[in-house]
Amino acid sequence: MNLYALFPTITSVLFLFMGLFVYLKNKKQLINQVYLLFCLSVFLWLFPFSLMYWSRNIITAYHYAKIGFVGVLTIPICMFYFVTVFLNKDKQYEKMLKFLTILTIPCAIINFFTPVFYSGIKICFWGYYPIAGKLYFIILLQFLVLFCYAILLLLKNVHNPNFSAIKQQQTKYILVAFCITSFGGVDYITKYPLELYPFGYILILLFIVIMAMSIIKYNLMDIKLAVTKTFIWVSIYLFILLSPIWIGYKTGQWLISCIILFILSTSGQFIANYFQKKAEKFLLAEQEQYQQLLMQASTGMIEKDYDISKLSKLIVRIIKRSVKIVFVSLYIFDEAKNVYVNIDYRGRDKKVLKDFPKDIEFIEFMKKKKKPFFFSALPEQYKNELMKINSGITLIIPSIFKDRVIGFLLLGDKENRTLYSPRDIEVFGVLSNQAALAIENCMFLERSQRQQKRLFEAEKLASIGGMADGMAHQIRNRLNSFGLAAELLSYDVQDFSQDHKSFIEQHPNINEMIKSMNELIHSINENVKKTDTVLRGILDFAKPKGSVTNKENFSMKEIMDSAIMLVQVKHHREKVPIVLDISDDDKIYGIKYQIQEVCFNCIDNAFEAIMEKEQHIQNPLFNDIDKSKPFIPEIRVSLKYFIERNKYQIIIKDNGIGIKPENRAKVFSAFFTTKPSSKSGSGIGSYVARRMIVEAHNGDISFESEYGEGTTFTITLPLSSKREKEVLE
Repeated sequence: MNLYALFPTITSVLFLFMGLFVYLKNKKQLINQVYLLFCLSVFLWLFPFSLMYWSRNIITAYHYAKIGFVGVLTIPICMFYFVTVFLNKDKQYEKMLKFLTILTIPCAIINFFTPVFYSGIKICFWGYYPIAGKLYFIILLQFLVLFCYAILLLLKNVHNPNFSAIKQQQTKYILVAFCITSFGGVDYITKYPLELYPFGYILILLFIVIMAMSIIKYNLMDIKLAVTKTFIWVSIYLFILLSPIWIGYKTGQWLISCIILFILSTSGQFIANYFQKKAEKFLLAEQEQYQQLLMQASTGMIEKDYDISKLSKLIVRIIKRSVKIVFVSLYIFDEAKNVYVNIDYRGRDKKVLKDFPKDIEFIEFMKKKKKPFFFSALPEQYKNELMKINSGITLIIPSIFKDRVIGFLLLGDKENRTLYSPRDIEVFGVLSNQAALAIENCMFLERSQRQQKRLFEAEKLASIGGMADGMAHQIRNRLNSFGLAAELLSYDVQDFSQDHKSFIEQHPNINEMIKSMNELIHSINENVKKTDTVLRGILDFAKPKGSVTNKENFSMKEIMDSAIMLVQVKHHREKVPIVLDISDDDKIYGIKYQIQEVCFNCIDNAFEAIMEKEQHIQNPLFNDIDKSKPFIPEIRVSLKYFIERNKYQIIIKDNGIGIKPENRAKVFSAFFTTKPSSKSGSGIGSYVARRMIVEAHNGDISFESEYGEGTTFTITLPLSSKREKEVLE
């Protein structure tokens, strides 16, 4: 078996698999596609050449050499193309690369039919190998120019300020790979009268592996540390191999030298590990210091009680100061707004950061990842979402509690442009877990405080309801005074107009003044009447007349007008986009003030759902609803009678934001709300409404909802026997 041919054959197949592996990691990424092209060009060179080594026929070997020449032509072009794509300069060199690619076609054809590139085949100790022809120096020159030019581009961009720390580190790794591969030029020299085994494929394999690591691996070891560790390992093993040989050569005692070799080789790995750890501790002393500080801080988070604001500032300040990062941004889930809010940001540039919707795919991606990860590891669609917030994100640290993303940190590069090490990632993981517990603890305390506050407010509102009569009496007294003063003023103006008619006609200014006063008096009277109507509606809502258990037939139109008026007052709107599919004669049966309160609650919720949908449409960060359709806000109220079942239904339908599937089961729960506490009530409105309908009326209230489309509430109540007869007639 020809071992010299076996290794190139295996290596050529490895090239092919490496290219496919990196390509399948991210098919849409151009750098992955170019990497595959490069691996294919190397395979196209090495595989035919390995078959040439296996050949026993000189003519067949010559044909394999000519096929492999196509790979020799394309390798430098693909190598240079890879560098330009990696450095984002492919557009700049597009014409040159196209020209060189087109030029390979005639060169390949000439090679197949003439001996100008390969003049023949020679027999070497590893097998057949081609002999350089008269024009082969052109191929060698092409390789040298493109190879050196690629190294020059990498050197110019190794400290590019526009590159992230990861990108700079990747550039250094690729530069090291090029330096290693430079020794692979021996394959070109061997084609001349020099019998030197073409070991270049081994160096190209290292080159391919390092490039693959640079593309798909983001937590690369710092290049200084990597070079130092490699130097220590190589130095120790050279000493282990060479010192016994030198002892044996000098003393002639080869048995002793073999024993020494065995002892040194056994302990060599332990010695290498010891010196490598020492070097790592020396080079990463600063990292070790801030990692200990972060671990101490993570332990202290759950030992003290903080509010969300203080805790978030503490987390951001510790990370920013200890690790020395360009910027740190913390997002925490706001249960009231149902979005992730940027609660604290520290960095060189002040940025206006928008809220982060809960239902975007990026949040689900974090939930699956669970651990800190690099921004570069994100799929492209998620990167675009984050780029809207900050274009310099390097590391993302999710805080997850019971499969819920409580919050997440966005970190920029370190100020010294060094990479985040695997130990950094591990420490940040511990910090995020502790932060999740601390944040959840703060949220629990805040929820408890809010519920206590809501109970207190409910009691306070009940007290205010009891005071409603007294307040209304005082306000009406003032209204009566305003109305009386306006009436008296009206009589005085009329008397003056009649007693001094001729004088007024002679003075137009006096006449205009009297007209203005009459308009003012009319306006005062109208506003007194309107205020009295609003006061009566609020008073009826807060303090119903008569017995609370008395059921009666009453006008549906009256109830709806009162409920709409209350919504207008609450939201300071002159109009509400509501359509009433009811007639003035429609009567319903029940406890009047309770039906009014339920209808008000449903219409109020519908109006707030419409306002929330308008906010989602206007905010570009919210992509959880369909924005392509024109949105015309509408609340529609209708009344249906079902005589055969002795029932009637009040249907209140809106085209607002709707209710999410995970919240539907909690709609009628006490103290549950998805709205900001500053805009909504205590979260008991729907709970009270259900009790009023089910317990006081023996009815039912249900709803159907589709998020982004709207909600329909259906209130089903029994008909009175009197009303049933009226409907039948």
